[in-house]
Amino acid sequence: MKTNNNNPLSASDQIVAQLESNGYVLASVNTSNIGSIDEIIVMIKALAGKFMGLARLTVRNKTQGWSQVISLACRRSAAPIYSRPAPQPVMQGRQYVIPFG
Repeated sequence: MKTNNNNPLSASDQIVAQLESNGYVLASVNTSNIGSIDEIIVMIKALAGKFMGLARLTVRNKTQGWSQVISLACRRSAAPIYSRPAPQPVMQGRQYVIPFG
């Protein structure tokens, strides 16, 4: 992942980052020793876990006094939730019996 960032970032800078989606804060971090915006994105996505849809990442460099807003999109994995196939209805006489469970 490569972001287009014109703001300088030093490892000693104090960084505050917050990821929001639908008005909820999914993750926030207050740290230093970050080398790039890409590292911040990887860290905040790991903290947030799986989410679906659009989110807004606000990164603020408290040391240098700049702020940047980045839009992120995430979708759930394509793997099925259930590993076993759904039970099929069985015909008894002229009616189908749907097994539940």
